[in-house]
Amino acid sequence: MHTYLLDTVADMDDAFTMLLASVQLITVLSMMELLDFNRYVALFSATLGETARVLTTYAILFGVLIFSYTLFSMNVFSASMEEFHDLYSAISTLFSMTLGSTLYNDLIQVNLVLGRFFYITFMLIVFLVMTNLFVTLINSNYDFVKKQPLSEWFDNDLVEHLVNKFSVALRVKKKDGDKRLTNDKNDEVAAETENKEALAVSMVECKLDDLYFRVDSYYAG
Repeated sequence: MHTYLLDTVADMDDAFTMLLASVQLITVLSMMELLDFNRYVALFSATLGETARVLTTYAILFGVLIFSYTLFSMNVFSASMEEFHDLYSAISTLFSMTLGSTLYNDLIQVNLVLGRFFYITFMLIVFLVMTNLFVTLINSNYDFVKKQPLSEWFDNDLVEHLVNKFSVALRVKKKDGDKRLTNDKNDEVAAETENKEALAVSMVECKLDDLYFRVDSYYAG
């Protein structure tokens, strides 16, 4: 009887799922280039492009800090806290703390001194300093991009092409509308003329009938 371990298959399936999700994310984000004819999207893309080099250095520094605190938390708290029992759980817990989750009471129950040291330094360095530094980098590059000529980031040729297409379409519709309006007016004028002619003919016929009646009455008398 053979025993098969499915842990490797499960790990490969998880890795494939994460790879597929990453490819989908990159594909969707790359489609933003098609929207560069919009000045706001172009400004956003240019800001990210200018910030990419600085963010690379920032990401390396942030990763080193997270990894350092991960190793520290695993060595100190893994025996007593499920949140730090392995590498994946520790990193997930630290990111949760970065987003506002707090484990202060649990940390100081495990180790009063190291728990306070870990929590205070992590929140000061990662949560306050690194988060505000990230926002500052984005804002500084956004201001830089806004001061540059719009033509460097904005696909003005495509905008002019779209505007011209819409203008031509609107002119054609306007001409068609004017033509229909002119035809309607011409039909109304022709109908009114026909009515006037028919009324004039009927009046002449009435007068002729009245004249014939008078002549017949005169000779009959």
